[in-house]
Amino acid sequence: MEETGTVIEVRGDTVLIRTEKKSACESCASREVCHSVSEKDVVLEALNPIGAKKGDRVVFTVHATTLVKAGLLVYLFPLAGFIAGVVAGQLLGDALPAIDKDLLSALLGFGLMGVVFVVVNLYSRKKERLKEYMPRVVRIL
Repeated sequence: MEETGTVIEVRGDTVLIRTEKKSACESCASREVCHSVSEKDVVLEALNPIGAKKGDRVVFTVHATTLVKAGLLVYLFPLAGFIAGVVAGQLLGDALPAIDKDLLSALLGFGLMGVVFVVVNLYSRKKERLKEYMPRVVRIL
């Protein structure tokens, strides 16, 4: 996916780019790393391997594999944690007849989903790994 924008700040090996907000932004898994500056513009951080400077109009890209990986982290892993917790609650509920197994399933499902969210959050905060998911400037217009 290629988009265009204007470099507004250079930060070492990354740049801040102001670009037009698209309708797809509302459902994007990575929308938390973008910062809305107006109703129609957002600012995002991108890797700058080509040395773009402040004021340059640039084309940046996010690879499809990156979007798939981000989707797995944000959606699939927590859902898998929830399902695993529900199944574990049902199995434990059969072994412990004094406990309501539906309540136990709900608690374990939401608890495990919360643990997975925390692990994903900690994983995404590592700057070295975060660069793998960042947009990348590919050319200057």
